[in-house]
Amino acid sequence: LYPEAVAIGEDVSGMPTFCIPVQDGGVGFDYRLHMAVPDKWIGLLKQSDEYWKMGDIVHTLTNRRWSEKCVTYAESHDQALVGDKTIAFWLMDKDMYDFMALDRPSTPRIDRGIALHKMIRLVTMGLGGEGYLNFMGNE
Repeated sequence: LYPEAVAIGEDVSGMPTFCIPVQDGGVGFDYRLHMAVPDKWIGLLKQSDEYWKMGDIVHTLTNRRWSEKCVTYAESHDQALVGDKTIAFWLMDKDMYDFMALDRPSTPRIDRGIALHKMIRLVTMGLGGEGYLNFMGNE
């Protein structure tokens, strides 16, 4: 009905025809939401970043079908609002309440957390697909 609209599908099953046009036998979405990425980051955040394996991260971010366009994101409401924490809270926890004001110094935990948060978003944007979905508050 609206050929100028962009359709982004959320699918966990990995349906092979998800982003193939309907006339070619597919479901017809333009993009797949790359849902494995936020789950990967939350899994990694539950361990010390000193043990993260870059090859493993790159594999998760680039593991998608050739020529299938994906929209990626580093975190989602599934992790942040349904019994878990945002990436910022995983990285900086309660220090965010007292040490992020402009009128007092930050802590090493805040400085490291901000830097890692930026790097997580950068590598996700750079390798995760053809589009990026920002989590509210990360503007």
